[in-house]
Amino acid sequence: MSPKSAATRTILAAALCSGALALGFSDAAFAMPRVAEAGLVMNVAGEASKTLPNDEASLTFSIETQTKDSAAATEEVVKAGNAAIEALKVFGDKVDVRTTDFSTWPVMTKAKEGEVSQIGAWSAKQSIRVTVRDIALSSKVMEAAGKTMKFDGVAFSVSRPVRQAATDALLSEAIRNASDRAVIAAKSLGLGEKNVRIEGIQVSGASGPSPRYYAQPQMLMARAAMNDAAPVVSSGTADVALTVTLTVRIIP
Repeated sequence: MSPKSAATRTILAAALCSGALALGFSDAAFAMPRVAEAGLVMNVAGEASKTLPNDEASLTFSIETQTKDSAAATEEVVKAGNAAIEALKVFGDKVDVRTTDFSTWPVMTKAKEGEVSQIGAWSAKQSIRVTVRDIALSSKVMEAAGKTMKFDGVAFSVSRPVRQAATDALLSEAIRNASDRAVIAAKSLGLGEKNVRIEGIQVSGASGPSPRYYAQPQMLMARAAMNDAAPVVSSGTADVALTVTLTVRIIP
């Protein structure tokens, strides 16, 4: 081997060694940064959701009339409302009936030029809301109260006891979900589960929309008058979701 070739090989070997050392130093320089002694505080969120069948219905009925006399208008709506409430007593404690509106007001005439408006008639209105705890009775309740009052609509929902039980289960699941994410963050910093400390927790929940149905009152009254079959409705489902936000400290 000539002296020139030997010198060239020596230079290449030195260059390769220098490059390898440089790469090693580069890896060390860009290694994952260390967590401060006080720890790293961060927020992590966990979610959980479940679809539940609606088991409660809220139906609304109303009666409104207009006559020349205030007392006559009031008497008419009271009679219709009382008849509906009486008809609903057959369902016992499976329904809860509540009066949500009872009002009377004057209907003024349209005054001509130079004249003053006068009371031309009186209107009266009564509204009730019926909460049905046995959802299978919804159609029969609509039929019973609809004989003397106008059916305004029905909304289905998940009852409080069922929702509470589901929320308790979702809370545990959401906390596990958030905790797992906190551990993932710790591992990405070269640490582990034992380095995670929970310092705070926030819980928020949400529910999806439930089915609402509205019907032409005249159609329902006509069905009742003809002793037709009770209207059929579908209660559907509702989504219950829970989000947990954990404040965690990752310690070295």
